[in-house]
Amino acid sequence: MIPLRRFPRMHFTGIGGAGMAPLAAWYAARGFRVTGTDRQNSSNLAWLCQQGVDARFPHDPVLATQCDLLVRTSAVGEDHPEVRAALEAGIPVVRRAEALGEATRGSHALCIAGTHGKTTTTLMVARILREAGLQPCSLPGGIPSNPEDALVPGATGALVVETDEYDRTFLCLHPAAAVITNLEEDHLDCYRDLEDLREAFAKFLSELPFHGYALLCADDPEAAALAKATRATVFTYGITSPATYRGIEHADGSMTVLLHGKELVKFRLSVPGRHNRLNALAALALSHCEGADPAIAARALAGFLGARRRLDLVGSLNECPIYDDYAHHPTEIEATLQAVREMGPLRKIAIVFQPHLYSRTKHFCEAFAQALAKADRAFLTPVYPARETPDQGLGAESILEKAPRGAHLELVAGRDEAVEAMRALALCGEDWALLFVGAGDVGSWTLDLVLGRGV
Repeated sequence: MIPLRRFPRMHFTGIGGAGMAPLAAWYAARGFRVTGTDRQNSSNLAWLCQQGVDARFPHDPVLATQCDLLVRTSAVGEDHPEVRAALEAGIPVVRRAEALGEATRGSHALCIAGTHGKTTTTLMVARILREAGLQPCSLPGGIPSNPEDALVPGATGALVVETDEYDRTFLCLHPAAAVITNLEEDHLDCYRDLEDLREAFAKFLSELPFHGYALLCADDPEAAALAKATRATVFTYGITSPATYRGIEHADGSMTVLLHGKELVKFRLSVPGRHNRLNALAALALSHCEGADPAIAARALAGFLGARRRLDLVGSLNECPIYDDYAHHPTEIEATLQAVREMGPLRKIAIVFQPHLYSRTKHFCEAFAQALAKADRAFLTPVYPARETPDQGLGAESILEKAPRGAHLELVAGRDEAVEAMRALALCGEDWALLFVGAGDVGSWTLDLVLGRGV
């Protein structure tokens, strides 16, 4: 861990972010004087203040010069006013990944990696270990729906870390154990191709110590093939493939877990979807490797209510439920739609999808069209650009052009038109589930529908 004597005062630029806030609180709980700013106020800033962090808005270059080390989110470049001010003052500036890496260096770090399912699996593992009395501290990339699963920054047990492959940030970490939920093309603004991504995951696993272990998803060929990348012990988990921890699904939604072919425990989740059952199997397997009683793990999973922005029920209109979901990859959209069908197979599904990044839209335009065609109605909004410009990829119309025959996809101009389209469906007298999906700001649009704004 970064020595207190060298950097006792830390400043976090973009402290309100889902990954930055828990890390800042972790350092504050260990004696650092932590300040931080964000561009706007949020519930995360209020929570940080309760943890003893001086969290403010908006950004303040003066405050950035009153620290010994500045930690910046990956979304902030060296041209940011706070970063420039710190550099001009001779203050070291590091990425969040490097500060997180130092946190894992001095901890028993359980790192959850993969293209999909990281946040949910991280929260599940932390809940199980907490229920088992093992005092974990979790650093997820999202907020649990159940307040009792909230982060305990000062906890002294294992550090359960959501491990992001974006910008190769996970290569800064020092895992004691690692889970790979899956490996699929994504973040191709950072990686040349799938092979480049494979090599990064292999390098991540190569950092495991000889006394560590990897837990790989046997159902995902790319994840399973990473077994050869590490000298550490390898365990596997899966539903459809032979595995160390094998899940057997039952018609009533429960799952029996077999360890080396012998029954270990049976559990049932409160959240729907096969992807969540597979995440739960990973969490149960990891917690078992860490010494948690399987029966306690099963009880903990039964009480798990999910994560914010993961099929998050925001409200309803005319008895039509309204959900917010973070899905921004074709595979994630398909998993979300499958979970909604599982909850009510006779209900129609309408989805507003806000593509995230022009480069991702260009690469996956056909796959997005195929996934969205599985909804009864789909409305495409303009791309949420985040860090990109239009010349780096394609717009939402490229998805519409790839729509299969018979699919009900259409473009909408933006927030107001999308909300009005969903409102019309809710009031038409039919039984609809209304989903707002994407990694941009589309989640905030749900409140316009729930609260009747813009009517």
